[in-house]
Amino acid sequence: MKRIITILTVVLAAAAIVSCNKEKGFLDKTPLDKLTEEAVFSSIGLAEAHVNSFYVVLPDPYQEGNIGCISDEGFFRYGGSSTRYIASGTMNPDNIMYMNEGGSAHNTRTTILNIWNRSYQFLRNMNRFINTIEADTGKKGDKNWNRLLGETYFLRAWTYTNLIERYAGVPIIKDIYTLSDEFSVRRDKFDDCVDFILEDLAKAENLLPEKNAAGRATRDAALALHSRVTLIAASPLFNDPDKPEGGIFRGTYSRDKWQRAYDAAKAIVDRADIDGAYRMEDTYDAFWKNVDSKENIWCKFFVANSSSDDNYTKKAQLLYSVVYFNGWTSMEPTQAMVSDYEMITGKKWFEEDSGYDPEHPFRNRDPRFYKSVAAPFSLYGNMKGNSYSEDVLELYLLWKDKTRDDFSKDRTSKMPDYTAKGKHLWHASTTTGYELNKWYIPTSPITEAETGSLLYPWFRLPEFYLNLAEAAYMLGEEETCRNYINKIRDRADVMMPHVTESGEALWDRLVNERRIEFAFETMRYFDLRRWKMADFYENIPFAGTQTMLLEKGGVTDTVYRMPRLYDPSKNDRIYYEEGAVYEYKWLGKTYKIDYGDCPLGMSPTQKYFPEDGRNYLMPIPRNEITKSKGTIEQNPGY
Repeated sequence: MKRIITILTVVLAAAAIVSCNKEKGFLDKTPLDKLTEEAVFSSIGLAEAHVNSFYVVLPDPYQEGNIGCISDEGFFRYGGSSTRYIASGTMNPDNIMYMNEGGSAHNTRTTILNIWNRSYQFLRNMNRFINTIEADTGKKGDKNWNRLLGETYFLRAWTYTNLIERYAGVPIIKDIYTLSDEFSVRRDKFDDCVDFILEDLAKAENLLPEKNAAGRATRDAALALHSRVTLIAASPLFNDPDKPEGGIFRGTYSRDKWQRAYDAAKAIVDRADIDGAYRMEDTYDAFWKNVDSKENIWCKFFVANSSSDDNYTKKAQLLYSVVYFNGWTSMEPTQAMVSDYEMITGKKWFEEDSGYDPEHPFRNRDPRFYKSVAAPFSLYGNMKGNSYSEDVLELYLLWKDKTRDDFSKDRTSKMPDYTAKGKHLWHASTTTGYELNKWYIPTSPITEAETGSLLYPWFRLPEFYLNLAEAAYMLGEEETCRNYINKIRDRADVMMPHVTESGEALWDRLVNERRIEFAFETMRYFDLRRWKMADFYENIPFAGTQTMLLEKGGVTDTVYRMPRLYDPSKNDRIYYEEGAVYEYKWLGKTYKIDYGDCPLGMSPTQKYFPEDGRNYLMPIPRNEITKSKGTIEQNPGY
């Protein structure tokens, strides 16, 4: 699964977005490669092909080294040079560089974190397009040229939003640099970057149509990005009352930034709730199964059943099932992620009267759990003859002549370690025991060319309900916050109990609702940082589950290795690893959660978020600072 990015393939990659209505995609046109500037700006068709190439400025998140695998959502077994060094808190300005740049980061198993060099390559072309069209009064009067100009303003704002989310203040470049120019620039203040993004979005909103069905930028996409960037700018990492002074690394503190975020979220929410342009789907999985979903505001679409060798035109490969691919895995959900799915009672498993049954730990969970996670004994619908519905016992090791008592008496007993790739890999110490169900389409086969979803939604409606809820909470409007959280929980196939809490308990609910609703959608990594909460959640270790089928005397006993409430008086362990007790604060109470029964050794390097907090921002790659001749200031701690 190679995604080699060069200047040429970046341009050719535009073919990866196709029409939502299954007609010929708007990017199925000859892209611009080495055509002259005169040719591009003399033809609306060539200009459109040129703008098409800007859409892949941010690679899609369906990578082997998914961003979720460096948060507390997932684990990537083969992530030694793509995810584990970030998850273990050891990233630095050198190892974040790709191998082809002289660093150690994998060239193709990208986390789409280090986007600095890529972004400024694209920004150079965007700036040329904007400057040329803005200077041509004839073209500015033409609706087709105006549309392309609006798309470019939007995509420039999109690029800078992704940069500041990772690095804080970055150089604002409006001029056109050549490869031979000296790139000695300085980073602009964070607030100035946000203002620049909002200026571009205002221009885009005036030039773009409200909606379309082809995956292009629209006025609604600009409204959505306006909401996201103002929420980022209002959040504690960049709007810290304890550090009110502004600069490169954060903005000047102002409570008014929460009002700005509220107003921006309300604008896109009103497009749904008042104008009827969007709506929540009745089923949680419809937004990735239905290319015409009314829930999605702006998406990247993929070509189905592509025979092309160009990796950008193949379907996403995030699932990459171990059952079909002999042990090759991509993103495996962590036990921490699984533990945060509520029971259908609205309580977490460790709360009193939650309804949790340790003998059946995956029963009666939030319905979104079953659409997102494949837990032990889950069934995939189509595995091309390898479905484990054929013989589910074959997928679980059988310990003959063993009972729970045998394991309790002999704490030194070791379970078989299947470290080689193979269909029993779920039981090895190198996996979490869970697979990803999200993005999977049961009617589609899983192959190396296709693994499910035909799209990735960059923006979908629930994000903006929860953006509005968060801004309302910060402004003291708790009833509004609860109402919009409950809109998410009221989805027809979810129908979780309503949130009724207030104060800090309401904040707990909001944080968890974003975690569950956007599971495995790359949002968790950035949410934990903008909230300044990664120092807790990302020090929870990579942990998983293991299913043991113990058979003695013709009786089979199914045992799940799962977390439990800490109780040192109990001695019923069948397997235990010390030093895995963590305190959780939830709805005003503190719980000690014991991960000691869980497999904890799947990763050679465990999770660690540095105490100095340096990983709240990305390091700027060393080669970029060198190219600037030292004028670009590095982020703190690196």
